Amino acid sequence: MKRDIKSRLELFRVSGELKSGRQLAEELEHDQSDHLFPGEGREAETAFGRCYMRELKFPLEHRHGDRMLGGILHCCGSNLALPTRNSNLESFDPCKALFLDIETTGLAGGTGTWAFLIGVGRVEQDFFLLRQYFLRRPAEERAILNHFSSLAAAFPTLITFNGKLFDLPLIQTRQLLSGFKQTEPDLHLDLLHCARLLWKNRLQSRSLRSLEESLLGLSRYDDISGAEIPTVYFDFLRRGKTDQLKIVFRHNVLDILSMVTLLERIALLGGGNCIEHPAEALALGRLCLSAGRTAEGLSYLKKAATKNSASLSVEASLELARCLKREGSWPEAVSIWQQIVANETANLTAYVELAKFYEHRARDYRPAFELTTRALELSGKARNQISGGELSQVALHHRLKRLKSKLRKTGDQITGSALDPVDFNRALPAKVITNSSSSAPELSSGRLSGLNGEPAADA
Repeated sequence: MKRDIKSRLELFRVSGELKSGRQLAEELEHDQSDHLFPGEGREAETAFGRCYMRELKFPLEHRHGDRMLGGILHCCGSNLALPTRNSNLESFDPCKALFLDIETTGLAGGTGTWAFLIGVGRVEQDFFLLRQYFLRRPAEERAILNHFSSLAAAFPTLITFNGKLFDLPLIQTRQLLSGFKQTEPDLHLDLLHCARLLWKNRLQSRSLRSLEESLLGLSRYDDISGAEIPTVYFDFLRRGKTDQLKIVFRHNVLDILSMVTLLERIALLGGGNCIEHPAEALALGRLCLSAGRTAEGLSYLKKAATKNSASLSVEASLELARCLKREGSWPEAVSIWQQIVANETANLTAYVELAKFYEHRARDYRPAFELTTRALELSGKARNQISGGELSQVALHHRLKRLKSKLRKTGDQITGSALDPVDFNRALPAKVITNSSSSAPELSSGRLSGLNGEPAADA
């Protein structure tokens, strides 16, 4: 009887009517994969088993937001070197760059976090090829990492958004745990770093979503937050749910396509084009100065200083004056500080810089004393008082005490209000200030006055 049952079971196994648990699980995964994206998904054989991937092709004329994907073909390495502060990007070739974005089982990283969706994109002939490696079950991780690692090794440049801190380190951790060589690109362009440098003064948030809405002309709908994504994946593993998982795939696609158009936007700005806001001119000015491109830097700062944005105009003017001071162009620097003070700004820097000038270079202690007194008064009214440095109340009190002593030595008595009107455009010693043909930029609230009381020429 037992022998008869065994023989019948064997016949069922041979015929395929009776399947093992492993066979049933593999068939279920195959059915789920086909159900996810019919016609788009495929399996690839590796030395570590099969891995599942989905591939999408976008023509370079495809419009994502208000830009086409093909715009990255015109991204010049010299234009990217400035906003990335990396001269090695001079050799950048968009056709040899790999875009990377991953979705994970946790946002904190660490050895217990899986990258269950690895999205990569690259230019391929006349289209943009986007591939998504999907971890259908944990046992397929080595197969996916093996296939991804081979692909990534062929590209010298990796482009990510916050990938230096999150995406690449997490993948490297998974590669290390699986016994693979870690991915180490020759160049890693992290677009988040560029966004922080270029749009810090323009946008409150430099998240990819914020950049899409503010710069790229894209508004997402029916999207999912990063915090929800791990739960969606675990629901797939435990219950086979795929509805929300499809939204995660779409989220990953949009992230990668947005990185493509953001790269073009950064390259345009790095080349001095598409400047839409004074904050961008200010950022470019600072980047040029730090790169030793002084003439360009001054030009950008002057543009930022003349725009109708009061706070940015003051910030750009102070940056410009700081640079002029380093270059020894005192007439222009003093003219800028005077105009900021004349506009009754609450910014202490102009008062202190002008006080330092009058004390140490012009040797005129009375205006230096009154400027310091005014700075101290403004500091007392400020909500967030500066705790250290030359703008702190301690430093201002020390400066005021020193100036009082110098005034007594010169016989200049301090009587009445310390804020009695003083002509800060008074004639200064010829050895300190001489007439200059160069001009200072206009501020948004009025034209800068020259040292002789005459309006400065247009910038």
